Amino acid sequence: MDKDNVFAIKRLAANNEYYSNVFKKTERTVSVVFYILSYIERKQETEFHIKTLSDRAMAVHEASLATLSLFEYEAREKIFPFQQSLVALEGSLRIANAARVLNDEVLALLLSEVDLVQRYLRNHFVGAIPLTMRGSDDDNLTGMLKRPSRPSVSTTNRASARINIPKGDISSDAHMVYSQLVDRAARIKTVLEAKPAATIKDISEVITDVSEKTIQRELNSLIEKGQVIREGERRWSKYSVAVK
Repeated sequence: MDKDNVFAIKRLAANNEYYSNVFKKTERTVSVVFYILSYIERKQETEFHIKTLSDRAMAVHEASLATLSLFEYEAREKIFPFQQSLVALEGSLRIANAARVLNDEVLALLLSEVDLVQRYLRNHFVGAIPLTMRGSDDDNLTGMLKRPSRPSVSTTNRASARINIPKGDISSDAHMVYSQLVDRAARIKTVLEAKPAATIKDISEVITDVSEKTIQRELNSLIEKGQVIREGERRWSKYSVAVK
């Protein structure tokens, strides 16, 4: 390789968003699992679930730790073992709940945290736009490896910024919606403008840093303000921006 070629490549450990929204959140979830297990009475009918959950949680911790050494461009191909460990933990949590070792409230809390991490991975890394090569403005550099640029929004106007997304297309701009709009209500309305009659699941596939329950609460608030309308009931509910 030409010695003048410089590649701007960094590991996931240096990616602040990944470290905060995936690694730290995963470690916190694992810690909660072990904390809960320490309070479960050890007896014949619980011993199997305690051991299984301990093993699954430790596997998640080890897989999460291993991802920090990955380069960003490797994430799409090599992050699967980490996702797989999360799925295994989720399955064991559900089985423990069915056996009445974990109550419904604890299960809901842990599954919500696991779901946040999985959706973040799916929307920001597994389905990420591949890296591309482009020339550098520096005469001493012949190329720089970087992601395709996104429309920028100043930090002072992020809360009120309105980003136009093509009708019916939310997946291609998911990262932009997530990273450039701070106000949660504005982010939800932006998704609904792109995809009218969206379900909570549709919205959660784009806004990945909060739980579906939080999105539901925000939607209820927007409905009370007359900014969003709901059609259908409960899990069949669909939401759209109110026409002024």
